[in-house]
Amino acid sequence: MLEGARNSGYKKGYEISFELPIFDWGGAKVAKADAIYMQAIERAAEAATNARSEVRESYHAYRTHYDIARHYRDEIVPLHKRISEENVLRYNGMLIGVFELLADARTQIATVNSYIETLRDFWIAEGDLQMSMIGKPALNMAGRATVTATGRADH
Repeated sequence: MLEGARNSGYKKGYEISFELPIFDWGGAKVAKADAIYMQAIERAAEAATNARSEVRESYHAYRTHYDIARHYRDEIVPLHKRISEENVLRYNGMLIGVFELLADARTQIATVNSYIETLRDFWIAEGDLQMSMIGKPALNMAGRATVTATGRADH
């Protein structure tokens, strides 16, 4: 290694240098931790938004099916029952034939079946609303059920 002026001699030996991070305040680690924290906050905000949206959609479906079922219960089924009763009176008075009476009975049966289907849709929508308010089950619940059922976690 040459030290000093060009015409001076060489000194034999090793040179070792160390850089000490005296002013390293951990900026990279702090930035990484801050990014992870902000990512978690954004995921929580997304989950809250998705939950509100799911509950809102479930309530809308619930309310729609409720209104339809109530309309069938309060207006359509009683109206068809009254029409059927009037047709029985007309049949008894020999104003209509058997086939008209049977056609009316078929219409009344179809109306009641439609009412039952709307009730089914209402109860399904009500169950979906309750499920959306509770929340979705965690995916690791199946693993816990296996451990609980077998008593061992090796399956």
